[in-house]
Amino acid sequence: MNPGLFLAESVGSNLGKAFTSEKLWVNICKTVIFILLGFLFTKKKKLPPETGKVLTKFVMNVCLPCLAFCSFMSPWTVQGGIDALVNFVLGFVLYLLFIFIGKLFFCWVKDPDKRLVLGVLFAFGSTTFFGYPLVVAIYGSAAGNDFNIMNVAYRVGLYSYAYLAISGLSIGKDKNTSFGAILKKVFLNPILIATFAGLLLWVLQAIPAVNCVRKDFLTTNTSKVMVAPWRFDVTTPWLFQPFQTLGNLSSTIILFAIGCTLGSTSLASAVKDKYAWIWTGLKVLVAPAIVLGILAILQAIGIAADFNKLVSLDTLHSCIFTWMVPPATVAVGYCIAYDKEKEMASHISLVGTLGSVVGILIWVLVLTVLDGSGFFFAA
Repeated sequence: MNPGLFLAESVGSNLGKAFTSEKLWVNICKTVIFILLGFLFTKKKKLPPETGKVLTKFVMNVCLPCLAFCSFMSPWTVQGGIDALVNFVLGFVLYLLFIFIGKLFFCWVKDPDKRLVLGVLFAFGSTTFFGYPLVVAIYGSAAGNDFNIMNVAYRVGLYSYAYLAISGLSIGKDKNTSFGAILKKVFLNPILIATFAGLLLWVLQAIPAVNCVRKDFLTTNTSKVMVAPWRFDVTTPWLFQPFQTLGNLSSTIILFAIGCTLGSTSLASAVKDKYAWIWTGLKVLVAPAIVLGILAILQAIGIAADFNKLVSLDTLHSCIFTWMVPPATVAVGYCIAYDKEKEMASHISLVGTLGSVVGILIWVLVLTVLDGSGFFFAA
């Protein structure tokens, strides 16, 4: 068969599967409906204007840590360990790369403050607030684990480089910029603590003969498969499941909170800001495409080296969503706190959120096609 014809038929078949995927349309509808509900309730003044902030605080401090920890309650595998290592290294490489790309993409902007803010917001998106719950809701906990491991680099960069760049301060200039203060901001975050705790317990399952529990600690329910004592989903399900339920609420509450935020913000001034639209186009369409190209090259190198399990579908899903999201709320907060193009940053946050909702529809469709191609391996 002609290779071009074969490729065309393959792409056509994958597109057909994508458009007829029930999971695709369920997730699209959930996203649109939950955001629309939050928007309408706030616009009609059925909820106070600060509802989005209150819900976000609850999710960031309760739901997302539960989600991060519970997602690691699964069996250890060697391939899973390799996947975790790939994502950890990949996170630092990609964030360093995108700090440079952000500078490159906006080098044409004459105002130095605008140029700086556009570049920082481009490199650091709202991964925890926007991306992570959506990845887990659409692609499951395995993709969520990859997302969290990659997010270690995000938090290091967000609380060090982004903070110092926006504030204009240097390390050690005052108590807020001391090395110890920056480390506290990075590592005392509830989500990162939960991620490291869950990751550690997951890796400890690799210890020989550690799997010894056949039943949970409270009842006489037995399990055919032996697990480690700290596999709480099996050993203490009566304690694990309430935390899992809290974690599963993340995506629903976050989508509703996004709608509330959009409903309490003026769209008129934001839509007139050309920088907000340029930033959104680059962030939602170009940045994920660059990441996709990098991952495709890495996987192609792996296949050429007779190792076709270098880049998993979970890694692909988490990476695309990491760079498709609106700007990090913390980074926008830096702009407001230090009066560094705060109006533009707020406009980018609003337009970027709207653009990311459209981006979800586009990239979920693209990823559905790629899932069916067989190029990236299913972990």
